[in-house]
Amino acid sequence: MAKAPITAVPHVFYVRPAPGWLYLVHEEVQGILAKPLQKYKFEPKITLLKSTVKISRCDFRQGLELMMRLTCAHDIEWLVLESKCTQWPEVDAILKRVPWRELLAQPKELVHVTADSFNGFTNLSSKLRENLCRAAQVEHVSEGASLRFKIELRDDQLRISVSLAGEPLYKRGYKAQMSAVAPLPEHHAAACVRWTLAAQNAPKSFEQVFIPFAGSGTLGFESLLVLSGSGPGAFQRTFACELFPCTPQATVGFLKRKIGDQLKSFEAPQIIFNELNPEAMAILRQNASQFSSPDQYQFLEGDLFDLKNSLQPSKTTLILLNPPFGNRLGKQTLMTEFYSRLGKFLTTIIERCQVTGIAGCLCPDESTWRSLTHEIKSANLATHHFTHGGKEMRLVRWTF
Repeated sequence: MAKAPITAVPHVFYVRPAPGWLYLVHEEVQGILAKPLQKYKFEPKITLLKSTVKISRCDFRQGLELMMRLTCAHDIEWLVLESKCTQWPEVDAILKRVPWRELLAQPKELVHVTADSFNGFTNLSSKLRENLCRAAQVEHVSEGASLRFKIELRDDQLRISVSLAGEPLYKRGYKAQMSAVAPLPEHHAAACVRWTLAAQNAPKSFEQVFIPFAGSGTLGFESLLVLSGSGPGAFQRTFACELFPCTPQATVGFLKRKIGDQLKSFEAPQIIFNELNPEAMAILRQNASQFSSPDQYQFLEGDLFDLKNSLQPSKTTLILLNPPFGNRLGKQTLMTEFYSRLGKFLTTIIERCQVTGIAGCLCPDESTWRSLTHEIKSANLATHHFTHGGKEMRLVRWTF
């Protein structure tokens, strides 16, 4: 009897968010599932867990769509098999039931295997990894693997899952080069844009997006992804699931074309980049030329505080800022004074240009947050805390 195709049965997926953005990713998952790009066989169920978003009763093809459209997620994992397991002899029996030939194009594949045990019958996580590698006939490597598996023993449940993306989803593939000393990862940047846009009475569309301290352009490019409703699938990168023999390649091709078309056909605002460092500006221009039409961008090189014509007057504007701090700012500069000056400058330029819109600005600690917000004249001001590189950050948003 022929085996049923992978699309014939429902599946379970777990979405891992950027740190500090679980609820935002939950909302993004809800939005994507509510407006699918094609019809699917099953009605998914969404469950918000402690650190992930679980999607059960999901068409495998819809799992692929989620992966290609999610902008704020680190990864999406497909639960391949889950079974009760109370002793070591059961581990190998369960691993034999995993459809390895549907996941691995060839034997002796180099893969990365994460193994964890939580309150189960053993704490030997490394032995779980060894058993999986033996059953799948693969070799575990720490770096460089295209496929990433996970084996977990949680109480009396053994779970085997695999990453649909492989490389983290923030690795979009649209940048020729990186330039920032402490770059904001793309999924964090997208989350900052989404949260900023969610302000009460925020405009639905924008005529210009202003990105001071542009670095390699992440905030500007991610604003286009979010505003267009596009995602990582719009770019020329390979996802791990494309290597699975079971993956319907026609679906992969359709989704990539559809998501890419959304970005290309989007009536985009003008993106105004400002960057002080000439070398960083050269890299930024190269990245922008790869992302979309050069007519879409304006590049302002020089010190932000010396710019006289930063914004086009009377335009609906989105302002996104990741100001320098720590080593990026320089040892001779007091951060509190810098952020206070920044708050005054933004207030002045907004009033002078008579623009309306919304702004979001990152602050690395309480003192810089206090200095910035003291200078902002807005009744609609809010702050979100999240973690980046082990450091607690604050994102301030306000309307003007």
